[in-house]
Amino acid sequence: MVGGGISGLSAAYDLTRAGVDCTILEKQARVGGVIETRVTDGCTLEQGPDSFLAAKPAAMTLIKELGLEGDVIGSNDHQRTTYILKHGALVALPEGVMMIVPTRVMPMVESPLLSWGTKIRMGLEYFRKPGESRDRSVAEFVTDHFGSETLDYLAEPLLSGVYGGDPAQLSVGSVLPRFLQMEAKYGSLVRGVLAGRSGAAPSGSLFRTLKGGLGTLVDALAAHVKVCRTDVETI
Repeated sequence: MVGGGISGLSAAYDLTRAGVDCTILEKQARVGGVIETRVTDGCTLEQGPDSFLAAKPAAMTLIKELGLEGDVIGSNDHQRTTYILKHGALVALPEGVMMIVPTRVMPMVESPLLSWGTKIRMGLEYFRKPGESRDRSVAEFVTDHFGSETLDYLAEPLLSGVYGGDPAQLSVGSVLPRFLQMEAKYGSLVRGVLAGRSGAAPSGSLFRTLKGGLGTLVDALAAHVKVCRTDVETI
């Protein structure tokens, strides 16, 4: 198979466990694709995705199979501050933002992250009525609800930390299925998120990773499969 990213590594791992002889062809000097972990001055730095969603069990299942469960750590959601780079300056993500959906008025109003035009559009989105809901790209979905500025300064940087992909190439049905369901039921994502709140704080961390970074997962998978480094473009 071609490509030693996380998908190719996982597929080769499953095939190998099933007794199928397979080899990954990878043109880069390393495997892992967009996942790459470096250690600089004792600090673990992710060059791509830095975590996986705790709500999706597939990653955790794979980690357990590889014997890495003891290295799993969660995010300190109540202490975590996310910064977005805008015009060369770091701007804190407003409190109450659920991925791309604002749930608190004043933090968003006071934030310099988005323009007044986008803030007004977010407020008006609350009154959006249910209509046709269909799978499309994350970029199209976000722009439809909140505009292109929300795509640039919320969706793209936040999703890159988990998926490391281009929002124009990611399916919202695969990446954000809950939001697609909210759109179908409520029309408004803001109304859907607020209606889905139970009043009780969610248990556990929203994001998880490994102590040594996600590169640890790549290394563990690579140890179980055969990789041939070659210029796949010439095949």
